[in-house]
This record gives sequence, C-alpha cells and structure tokens, in this order.
Amino acid sequence: MSFKHAIAAFLVALALAACGAGAQTVARVDNVTLTRQELDQRIDRIEKGFAQQAGMGFPLPSRLDIERELVSQFIDQQLTLGLARQRGITVSDSEVNDQIEQFRQQIQMGGGMSLEQAIQEQLGLPGESSPEFRLFVTYFLARQKLGETLVSENDIRQRITDEVMADTQRMVDVATVAHILVATEDEAKQVIERLDKGEAFADLAKELSQDPGSANNGGVYENIQRGQFVPEFDKAMFEDLQPGETTKTPVQTQFGWHVIRLVSRGQAPALDPADAQAVIEQRVAQELPFEQQTAFERLLQSEREKAIQEQRLVEPVFPTPTPEPLPTIAPLPTPAP
Repeated sequence: MSFKHAIAAFLVALALAACGAGAQTVARVDNVTLTRQELDQRIDRIEKGFAQQAGMGFPLPSRLDIERELVSQFIDQQLTLGLARQRGITVSDSEVNDQIEQFRQQIQMGGGMSLEQAIQEQLGLPGESSPEFRLFVTYFLARQKLGETLVSENDIRQRITDEVMADTQRMVDVATVAHILVATEDEAKQVIERLDKGEAFADLAKELSQDPGSANNGGVYENIQRGQFVPEFDKAMFEDLQPGETTKTPVQTQFGWHVIRLVSRGQAPALDPADAQAVIEQRVAQELPFEQQTAFERLLQSEREKAIQEQRLVEPVFPTPTPEPLPTIAPLPTPAP
C-alpha cells in the first residue's frame, strides 16, 4: 500500500472510530474527528513528560492549556492537509523519512531526550513508528511546501538584492574613532590628565579600557556610521569633535565613562560592495522562511474562517485563556534554510 493510500485509510479509520459507540467528538474538520479518548491519551503523555520537569522549577501548564493547544494543532493539521490536497501538493514516504532523521539529529544535538521521548512527551503521540506521528510529519512538510508556493525564493532574492545594491550606492556619514572606556568619571578624568602629559592614546586604551571590542586595538573603531553607536557617543563623533581632537571632559553613556578621540570623518557607501553578496545570502536565509511562514499563516487563517462559515469545522468553546499562557507542547521545529 502506498503512503498516500495509508494516510487515506488512516483518516477513514479515525472517522469511523469517532462514529463508534460511546465515542465523544471534541473537534471536527470535514469528516475527520478528534475524539475525547484520543485527546485524553495525548494529554496524559504530555503531562507525564511535564511531571518529570516538576523538580526543575519550570512552570507547568494546566490540563486545559494543553487541551487547547492540541485541539488547535489538530484543526491546523487537518486544514493544512486539506489545502495541500486541493493544490496538488504531495509528500512522499522518503520525504517523511528524511524529515524524521532531521528531527532525530536536532533532538540529539539538543541533548536531554530521545526522539521517541520528544514525540510522546511534547506532541503526545504514541511514538516514532505510529501512523499519527508520520501524519504529523506529513503535515509539517505540507506547511513548508504550501509556503513555498505562496512566496518564491526568486521574488525574495530579487527584492533583497535591490535593497542591498541600493545601499552600496547610498552615501552616509562615517567616522573612525578611538575611545577608552572606564567605570567612573574620576577614572576618565585621570585618563585625560595622562593624555595631556603626553602618554599615547593607544597605550592607555590597551592598559585601561574596559571595552573588549576595541581595547586590544588601541581603542579604535573604523568606519562607524552615524546612528550605529549610542546617541552620546554619536554626538561626540559627528558634532562635537574635529579630526584629531579628544574630548576635554568625559562622555557618559549607559556603558560607563568614555574618553573619545576622533581620528577621521567623511562619507562612504552605506554598504561596502565587497560585502554585498554575503549580506544578500544572509538575508535570504533569514527572511525567506519568515515570509513563507507569514504567507502560510494568512492562508490558514482564511481557510479556518471559510471552514467555520461552511460548517466544515466544529471546535469546542474554551474558557478565556490565561493572560500569560504557560508553555505547553513544543512548537513546530524551524525548517533549515
């Protein structure tokens, strides 16, 4: 039997089981139901996992909080699988197997539990080999594939490329500056006195500065754009000092007290053209999954509203959620770019 047929058979089995004697339906999407028995079993597994964390000081969710999250996940899962079917999106056995292995590697890197434990104690599902978990993985992959149809990498890459290349042409104020950071105003005044006596700025920076980012470099920061540093420091660089000048009085910021020397000031591209491609790749890797996820969430919300209107979705009415919901089950893993 193919995986597609197995999933179809599984959904039919769920529907038939829900129609059996004594089966109480908690939620329904089209002909697929979530029964009270199935939901309680999942909650029991998750509560067992949380019970093991009870002595670690973690806040524990209530049973109602867990139920609310699981019902929401059930609805999202069924709506997503329905959307995938409507749009001809399929997930193969091999894709499911590959994704399970990725999950296993992510869990192992995190340490502390096995994949089997995570499936049972965070998702509340029977285990790695269960049809329910494979269906969950199919849902996870369907989300990704739907997102990819809504927002293409080419579109995101073109937008980001245009923005980045515009920055290589845009000129901004820049300064090269050296500073010595100390804890108190008195210490800063002593630094100024030693400079006035002829000691080298770079030597004092290496000896006294508490800024790990610049002390070993004689206190120097090169090509700092206006707005990159805190306002007090920014004002000294771009308004108060001329190249070669040092502040006559210490400058206080949230980090401490500074003695600042302006080395040079001028204009430069907002982004060095040599760095453009690396910035493009970094932004694509960060922004593409976010844009696809955002577009998918909008689609899913629209489908949820449509299903309610068409009476294809029935869900329980829960009490008002707690103002600050406690952690419940683990969120879906973030897909690797």
